Amino acid sequence: MRPHGNHARVNPSDPAALAVCDRCGRWFNHKDLVWQLAWAGTQIYNTQVLVCTQGDCYDTPNEQLRTIILPPDPPPILNARVPNFAYEEQTIRITEYNSPKNPPWGAGPQMARCLQNGTVSRILEFNTSS
Repeated sequence: MRPHGNHARVNPSDPAALAVCDRCGRWFNHKDLVWQLAWAGTQIYNTQVLVCTQGDCYDTPNEQLRTIILPPDPPPILNARVPNFAYEEQTIRITEYNSPKNPPWGAGPQMARCLQNGTVSRILEFNTSS
C-alpha cells in the first residue's frame, strides 16, 4: 500500500478517491480539493488547477484582474443656459516678457500686456539692479 500522508483519510468500508494537490504535492481526499479560480475580463474562470484549502495553496481571485465597467454617461441637458462670460474676454489675456539682452529702452526686461484682440494696453519697464 502506498503511503498517503496525514491529510488523506482512508476508510475501508467507504472507499474514497485520493488526489495530489497541484501546488504543494501532498495527498488529500479528492473531495477535499477545490478548483483554483481567477478573474478574466468580467467573469471568474476555472484555471484547471486542483488545490487544497489548507495552507497557502488556494488563492482567492484577485480583483485587480477584473475589468472595470464604467456606467454610461448621463443624458445631455437640452437648451442648457451657459453664463455670458463676455466681460472676462475684455480683461488682459497675454503676458509677454522681452529678452533681457535687448530691452527697448536699455533699462532692463520689459513686460508687454496685450488684450485678446492684440492691442497693447500698457508696457511696464522694470529696472534691475545687479
